[in-house]
Amino acid sequence: MTNTTGHKRQGNHPDRAVNTPDEDRYGFTHIATQLAKAIKGIGREGSAVIGIEGAWGTGKTSLLNLLRTALDKQKEDKEKTFVLNISPWLDGSDTPLVASLLLPVASIIAAEEESRLSPEELAGLRQKKSLTRTARTLMDYTRATARHLAPVAQAAAIVPGVPDASGALKALSESRWLKEKEKTTAEMRNEIAAKIEELDLSFIVLLDDLDRLEPAQAVEVIRLVKSVADFPRFRYLLCYDKAILTQAISQGLGIADGSLYLQKIVQISFGLPRPEAFVLRREFLEAAIRLFNDVNGFPPGPRVQRDLKSLADIYGGTLKTPREVQIALNALDFRYASMRDYVYFPDLCFLQLIRTTNPGLYGWVEEYLSERAVVEARDGRISTEEQKVLLESLQTHLSLYFPAEAHTGFALSQWVPGVSGGLENLPIKLFGKTSEQESVMMTAGKRLGSQAYWRYYFAFSAPQNVLPPTVFDQLFEIAAHPGQQQELADTLLGYVQIKKFSSRTWFEHILTQLTAPLIETRTYAECRGLLQFLFNYGDEVLERYRADNHWFAPHDLDTYGVADRLIIRMIHHDSEETMTVLTELIMEGRAWYWIAEYFRHLLWQHGLAGDRVPHQQESWMEADKIDKLRGSLAERLNNPDITSLLPDFPLLSAYIWAWRDISGNEVVGEWVDSMTGEDEAFLKLLLQLRYHGTSSEDGNYRALKLSDMALLLGDRDKIEERIDHIRKEEKFSELVGEVEQAIKRNRF
Repeated sequence: MTNTTGHKRQGNHPDRAVNTPDEDRYGFTHIATQLAKAIKGIGREGSAVIGIEGAWGTGKTSLLNLLRTALDKQKEDKEKTFVLNISPWLDGSDTPLVASLLLPVASIIAAEEESRLSPEELAGLRQKKSLTRTARTLMDYTRATARHLAPVAQAAAIVPGVPDASGALKALSESRWLKEKEKTTAEMRNEIAAKIEELDLSFIVLLDDLDRLEPAQAVEVIRLVKSVADFPRFRYLLCYDKAILTQAISQGLGIADGSLYLQKIVQISFGLPRPEAFVLRREFLEAAIRLFNDVNGFPPGPRVQRDLKSLADIYGGTLKTPREVQIALNALDFRYASMRDYVYFPDLCFLQLIRTTNPGLYGWVEEYLSERAVVEARDGRISTEEQKVLLESLQTHLSLYFPAEAHTGFALSQWVPGVSGGLENLPIKLFGKTSEQESVMMTAGKRLGSQAYWRYYFAFSAPQNVLPPTVFDQLFEIAAHPGQQQELADTLLGYVQIKKFSSRTWFEHILTQLTAPLIETRTYAECRGLLQFLFNYGDEVLERYRADNHWFAPHDLDTYGVADRLIIRMIHHDSEETMTVLTELIMEGRAWYWIAEYFRHLLWQHGLAGDRVPHQQESWMEADKIDKLRGSLAERLNNPDITSLLPDFPLLSAYIWAWRDISGNEVVGEWVDSMTGEDEAFLKLLLQLRYHGTSSEDGNYRALKLSDMALLLGDRDKIEERIDHIRKEEKFSELVGEVEQAIKRNRF
């Protein structure tokens, strides 16, 4: 169990065990309290070996820390019960285990015996730099039972209460005292046991992490507890993973079954209960929300919280231990601050959660998205055989979730696009068709399935050293001067043509590096200049990419995200002036198509568009200001200067939905009606409204979704009737054939 009270843990180990009840998030404080009562119930006069058993990561060390606190609280004021932690194997010490236990005990006995001496006797003892009788016997016993003498001397030198250990142990090392007394170890043990009872002392010895021991060390622990330190009034608490410790005992002793041997040692065993699944899910969810708030400075919106809860409910059930929760959270903490501009937080949580609990599935997702990117980028297709191998691999990884909901492809499809089935006996399918609308929505949300963003989730971040910082200084310097807009445009558009180190262009690398931390350091004028470039040249950027790849879409770039960050920076500097600038750019910017698509992106972010868009992602601009800008933009888009261009506009299938979200159904419907009076115009408009899709079988294709067309052209049945009527009249047969083929290609 680990501390997750906050995500900032500078100076602390990220897997540090809980030390105080305030840090306990799994209810172990109550368990520790009850255990302490049970241990006390054994009585100070009794002896026992108690085993606290639990798998790695279940919180044994944390429980032991809390148990020690509980034992201290329950101890009576005059009670001489001492709690000792023994774990020399954790600090790399070569001190024998026997010495690690018996030297502190010698110190306690020495202090107790000295407290009963007269001042004269104590002064004489100090003058001789000697130990009390029982303490000396215990030191003799340590020497006789320890494997090596030298480390005993080294350890004793630092034990409080052992005076002049070097001198005392010099005689010890020469064995003069032991030879003189000629005591056996049994006699010494009996003498020590009698003195412990006479002094009314008792000890509770905590031995943690026994499941990390080498076989020889495991045998040494057994030797200590079973014979060497088998004193009355000693209660031992051993913490271990039973399966691992028994295997070490089997190897160390050369026996077949270490568990049977362990039963001879441990009289009482307590199985550390696995935290209830809902507790682990709750801890992951609450800590993830805290992390989001810490990094962003504001709490997650309703959609993010809902998706996080869905993730915790579906995949959080596989969390088995507090350590697994913390490992997943550590991975998020390590990544998110640097990646927040390029990822959707619940998607990042999904990946790190399955990376912890089902690493095979994590690897599969990365491989699948890599293959899907090939299809989405129109660089190739996925063969049937390749799909078969991927599908079999996926089914193997999902089988770990059976019979939970996470076992289905349907659940996975919430996070990984193109996956379907696995529900109600439907077979799982991969590389499902992705419509342009879906692609736009994924990019707007910076989702794992976005062509523009998916790689960030696995590569930590885009390369930050592709271009030197001086390049950005120069760009911002040019952008700050209104008279140098053309120079800025020439520079940035020139980067569109140049590819370096990958299939990406310099322009794309520049976009990836225009992060919020960088933009926040720039002036208002610099941000305004870069924003003006996007509003004036966004369409030309798209045209240059489409000249090289006809299927390229604006959401394949991160221009919208850069625009968001520039506007946010400007609003923080001067909100009123920024609204004036935005109104001017919306009304006069030359890139009217980019502006329309960007504004639709803005509406989606703030939950202000129609029923087809996702719920609110972020909220960084007031709704009334967005509505005011929407009114200005609608006025422009409804003007014949733009509507007259639409009949031949190659990107109408995407633009018309942005126009609809901005200007409303009525305006767009009137325009559609004016364009579809003639049958030929009707068919041509349908073909123009085909969406761009991608699938493994067909590669890139264009299809027609009649349910969408009904929103523009009226009832679906009437659309089909009109197409059928035109076909029966044998008019425009070629156009009718293309339309019907496009309808067949749609599988949504």
